[in-house]
Amino acid sequence: MSQQLEVLDLPNIDWPKLRDTILASSICALTEVNDWSIRHPYIAAGAFICISANPDIVLTPLQLTGRTARYICLLPLRLILWPFKLLGRFMLYIFGFRRQGVAKDSLASQYQSHLYGGYVPRDSTFARFQSYGAADYYDDMGALISANVDGYENIEPEAGSTPDIAVGVSWLSAIGAVFVLGRKWGWWN
Repeated sequence: MSQQLEVLDLPNIDWPKLRDTILASSICALTEVNDWSIRHPYIAAGAFICISANPDIVLTPLQLTGRTARYICLLPLRLILWPFKLLGRFMLYIFGFRRQGVAKDSLASQYQSHLYGGYVPRDSTFARFQSYGAADYYDDMGALISANVDGYENIEPEAGSTPDIAVGVSWLSAIGAVFVLGRKWGWWN
């Protein structure tokens, strides 16, 4: 009995078209949610306040999903952080923290020579700036990983402590409630 392995013939995926479809669907969904929040501002603000008071309402379902779903759910946070990340990278570049190391005759090299000489303490701010400046790409997902997003289901927080991501979700929800109510009460007109 001979078994033949059939090669699975997957159609070519048109990635730009798929990306555009996902973005268009996301924009449509967000527009519908926004329209609903305009029609029902107090219910929307109440939902935001409930999420702000207990961010595990949002985070618990994320524990059951994979990394892709977490990435998509946290995309608004990534988009909010992106300009600040670029500004930080630009400032480090101006001060002399480059991918090749500290630039010659820069503020960073002068600071290093006057304060540290040839030795830079391991956990110093200067060492962190060197690390960020030399990194090919400082992914903000790394900051979220350090906030226990990817290990959220495996790490049990200490009694009385709250994971950093829960604090972020709580703040964003509270800001959302203020925005919805401010729009209803005419603060933004």
